Amino acid sequence: MLFEVVMVLLIISAALLIHELGHAVGLVVKNKKVKPEVYLGSLSKEKKLKLSLGRITCYITIALSGICRISNESEISPLTNKQRIIFAAGGPIASLLGFAIFYLSSHFVPGVMGIVSNRVAFVSLITFFLTVIPYNYPAFFKHVSGFQSDGLYILNIIREMKNHSKAVS
Repeated sequence: MLFEVVMVLLIISAALLIHELGHAVGLVVKNKKVKPEVYLGSLSKEKKLKLSLGRITCYITIALSGICRISNESEISPLTNKQRIIFAAGGPIASLLGFAIFYLSSHFVPGVMGIVSNRVAFVSLITFFLTVIPYNYPAFFKHVSGFQSDGLYILNIIREMKNHSKAVS
């Protein structure tokens, strides 16, 4: 029983890491000076595995939520609307790609690893839908409670751009 619970938590954490790395890659691709940080769980760095991937630093633990932020925000120019949209879309895109890759690989990998791959695919697909639908995260999403989903964040940027273009014309 304990093994199954640990596996479920590891699978959820793996899907969240894929999602948050999608945000980080979106930042790095569109801004040469940005240094993203990925956190699984809280924004604390304590008691977490630190993993550096170029300019991306990850603080990993078993978690049910994750967040990507810019560590050197005060040193760089504010993100453009296009950069903000790419940043927000990177997570859901990575989740969808993670679903496709892990689902396909689950058909070629035998045994327990194939089953684990299939479950990571399934959780990645759930993560895609939970983040692409526009809404504010409810209180039971502990570390991201009150934050906008990626879909709502993108929708608000598009609304902001439309309102700005109406005001200019």
